Amino acid sequence: MDVVEKYTKKSEATASLGNKTKSSPPVGKVGDRSKLQELRSKRFELLASARSIYVAAGAAAGLQFVQNYHRTAKCKYVPTGHQVAVNGATATGSAFYSGLISCGCVWTCPVCAVKIQERRRQEIAKAINYAYANDLQPVLVTLTFPHSKSQTLSQLLPMQADALTRLRKGKLWDQFKAEINYSGLIRSLELTYGVNGWHPHTHELWFVGKGVDAEEIKEYVLDKWWSSCLKAGLVEDNKSEMLNFYKHAVDIKGNCSASDYLAKQDSSKNWGVDREVAKATSKQGKKSGVHPFAFLTDEYKNINLWLEFSKAIKGKSQLFWSRGLKKKCGIDEISDEEISEEQSEFDILGMIEFEEWKLIRDTKNRSKVLDIAENYPPDQAWTEIKNLIFQLKLIQPVPQSRLLIFEENQ
Repeated sequence: MDVVEKYTKKSEATASLGNKTKSSPPVGKVGDRSKLQELRSKRFELLASARSIYVAAGAAAGLQFVQNYHRTAKCKYVPTGHQVAVNGATATGSAFYSGLISCGCVWTCPVCAVKIQERRRQEIAKAINYAYANDLQPVLVTLTFPHSKSQTLSQLLPMQADALTRLRKGKLWDQFKAEINYSGLIRSLELTYGVNGWHPHTHELWFVGKGVDAEEIKEYVLDKWWSSCLKAGLVEDNKSEMLNFYKHAVDIKGNCSASDYLAKQDSSKNWGVDREVAKATSKQGKKSGVHPFAFLTDEYKNINLWLEFSKAIKGKSQLFWSRGLKKKCGIDEISDEEISEEQSEFDILGMIEFEEWKLIRDTKNRSKVLDIAENYPPDQAWTEIKNLIFQLKLIQPVPQSRLLIFEENQ
């Protein structure tokens, strides 16, 4: 058994207790939250899968502290002190942990991504409102290019970036922007994987004059995008490829709303940016290619592709705003890491000791504890959480030797 198989192999001893430790919640409390809790549980499963891959890769690389291979390996797993707090948000009643490392990785962390992308969704919606209030029109421009399974993501991303830079160069481009009263853009990088391999593409929200006809500007954008991709080495100069490129490489849609734009971010209902994504079907996802998070699932599990993705995407921004656009829209600058650590007003329901936290995470009950915190009144919730921990101790005794927190934080 190789090191990757060793660290990713599931263990019956640490499997979730499921219904064995499930108390009967108050009638009528769970229904409203059941879907959100189901999705959260799935995100924690994906995060656990990512962690196991990174830990295996760290071991294969000979790291002293295998979790250092990638910061997502520590996210919502490694405590920052001797206790972990379970909190209830005052306004929403939702539960969350504090006292744990948050990675703030929008690309590789299914848990942090949801929080970050929801904030970004709100920012883009605010920008769209700004556009309409200032006689501007949000135009969605999707730019793609042909690719093959033999091309790695590390090869494609630099060429794509080169093509995007070339697209916006030259006097003709400056003249074009003036003609359409171009006032800036928000660009989103999206990555999927399908039958033809990696498929990086961008969705750009252009703010242009309200009278601009989206179809009328498509011809110029197509010509310029073809020329840019040709110079960047993304296409070959032949008639067949050019005809196919002109059919599929550019899509432009005028007078867009927030959902029009954001629904195109991800292909899966479990990790989309906008609420509209939750309506996507698995059949649609398979047809258009899968989001990289799919490589963490049993259905599409692919360790090599996940590690390739993690390496290639490091340091890349998911969203880019034109200089000064956020300020115009009244949006403050905040990093993904800062968003991942933000907390609304909350009440502390209780504190989990370090060894108890190890039991909860190792038995895959991180999501279950939060479910309990949300399904019961605060005083009763903590009693139920302690009951769960007690039952976990009966099934899996607390280890006699205490693993140093310092070691876990490396």
